[in-house]
Amino acid sequence: MVIAVWGCIAACGGAAVSTGVLPAPSAPPAAQLLAQASSPTDAHITYQTHFGAEGPLAAGSRYVKKLWSGAGEIVLKPKLMASLRETDTFCYDLCPLNEIIDGQDRYMKSDQSSWGVDQAVGIDTYAWSAILPTSLGQATGGRVVGVERIDGADTWVIDADMPGGQAFRVWLRQDDGYPVQLTSSPNQKTPYLDLKVNLSPFDRGIQISIPPRNELDPRYWGTEYNGPIPLDGGMVTIHQAMYDCNGGDYWDDSRSDGYFVLVPFTYTAGSNSLLIDPAVWTLYDTFGHSYPAEPLGSAPKLGAQQLPAGASRSGSLCFIIPWSQDNLTIVGALPGGLVTHFVGGLRRPDASGTANPLGT
Repeated sequence: MVIAVWGCIAACGGAAVSTGVLPAPSAPPAAQLLAQASSPTDAHITYQTHFGAEGPLAAGSRYVKKLWSGAGEIVLKPKLMASLRETDTFCYDLCPLNEIIDGQDRYMKSDQSSWGVDQAVGIDTYAWSAILPTSLGQATGGRVVGVERIDGADTWVIDADMPGGQAFRVWLRQDDGYPVQLTSSPNQKTPYLDLKVNLSPFDRGIQISIPPRNELDPRYWGTEYNGPIPLDGGMVTIHQAMYDCNGGDYWDDSRSDGYFVLVPFTYTAGSNSLLIDPAVWTLYDTFGHSYPAEPLGSAPKLGAQQLPAGASRSGSLCFIIPWSQDNLTIVGALPGGLVTHFVGGLRRPDASGTANPLGT
């Protein structure tokens, strides 16, 4: 599936009361006004993103318009934080999404999931960030096109270009320089280019908190590794999980209360001996329910032992997981802190009963 996206943000919620754009007999230079745009401490934000989608989403036509709407609170000082609720028409149920932003960390969850987190997320990721003073200060080619009174506040109306070249219009309050509205330029709107963001009210002392650890998906509880995990005196590698605690490549469906997950480990000692302690490992589902290892199956088990310097040992731990859970993370309570490894979702067996290692 290919999705072509044209940015488009339109305000959702009640429309601002406006007098319309009137001529400005005299005004400061647009570049000065944009450079001096002032940042509120916090604000309520409403936005709506339009997408032009092609491929299967177009349902027989070349393109189809989809809407991504959102609203919530943003805090700009001392750092960017936001608590937003979004929906989009790509999904029949509108795919409700909750989002919390903490600087460069972005927490997200649906109504049926736990919180996940992405790190090092740039501000440009959020289309609504075009209205923030940090973005307005990078605009070029600005000119004041008039004045307008919005919700009782006199504003300067300025046309300019974003760093990427897209023309926009922004409304800045004359008394404090706060941006209250941003749209794409009236002369450059298309069905897929119609930008509008609204901020109001301001400076209400909003407080935003990140989700507590017990509401996060366990893969984000500690340091996540997809390869060898360093240990004090060596390393451990967690291999592709299997679904037969006897070590076979087949799906063991001998139990009605759940399915088997076999997690293989390889410990390698460095120049000193290395202690192997299977008790540090627990398997969790996405909601934080724990599943301890079971003494089942004939596959080589991971046993407690002292590994000599330079030696390597492999063994597995067997877990029984309810059929209702298929998003699993192994968590290790190591002396240096928690480490996590995403075991993956449930891999359905093929017609022969073999569970494809690559997933199906």
